Parts: sequence; structure tokens; C-alpha cells
Amino acid sequence: MDHEYRAEFEKLCFPHLNMLKRYLFYKISNQADAEDLLQDVLLAAYIGFDKVKDKTMLKGWLIRIASNKCIDYYKQKSKKLEIPLDETDHIKVDDHGRETAMLVNDTLHLLRDKDKQVLYLFYIRGYNQKDIALKLDIPLGTVKSRISAAKKNFKSLWPHTSKIEEEK
Repeated sequence: MDHEYRAEFEKLCFPHLNMLKRYLFYKISNQADAEDLLQDVLLAAYIGFDKVKDKTMLKGWLIRIASNKCIDYYKQKSKKLEIPLDETDHIKVDDHGRETAMLVNDTLHLLRDKDKQVLYLFYIRGYNQKDIALKLDIPLGTVKSRISAAKKNFKSLWPHTSKIEEEK
């Protein structure tokens, strides 16, 4: 690509750089990852710049690229989200001599990935619902309904559900 192409790209796109930074830093809590994504957005924009027919719509086009990069980022991150078995701080032993933490982890592993994900983030990692929505790039209402459904599913799989209810 020639010098004129680069000059036009810089002239039209760089005024939107601060807006892109704010958008990415809002969407991505990890600053280093947000900076990496900014580079990815600028590279994608530079490569596709010649395909933009209406340069007055550049801001929206850049936001769309940034939004897609954020979606890809969270999809990739959610695939890597594993539930570590040693996440619990305290191991409590129930009246049968089995470790409650291991029972919790065993039950978590029986759940669907979406259920595991929200319960892990909410209860084990301590994220609030808004942060989970941002992290997974889903609406807050979806997080609330997933947590509710996941709790019901967990309760139905929990080994001592009937015994706990009998003791109440």
C-alpha cells in the first residue's frame, strides 16, 4: 500500500483514536489486552480502509470493528475458562467425611458450560453481575437468568440436596 493510502488513513482515522481507546478500555477490563485489541482494530481498519465507500461513516465502521474484536476476545476467553479444582480457600469436611469443596467441584463439572461459567465467576471469583455481563459480552438480564437457572441446575445435581432439605 502506498504513501497516499497511509496518509489518508491516518488523516481520517486517527482523530477517532481516543474514542476507540475509551470504548475498548470500557469493554475490556485488562488494560494490556485492551491495548492489544486497539492494535488489532487499527490493523484491521488499515487493511480494510480501501473498502470503505462512504468515509463520513468512518466512526461507526471503526466502532463496528472494535465491537467485533471485543466479541472475538470474549469468545476466546470463555473457551479458555476452566474451573480450577483448587480454587477454594477452605476445605470443610461434612458429616460423611467427604470434602465439601470436592463435592462442589464435582457438581460444577456436571453442569453445562454456561452454568459452570456464571457460577464460577459469581460465587468463586466474586464478580458482580454487571462485570460478568461485560466479561462475557452478554446483556445483564441474560446474566441474571443464567445465574438463576444455573443455581437450580446445581441444586438438582447436588449430592446432599434431599438431606439438607430434610434437616430444615
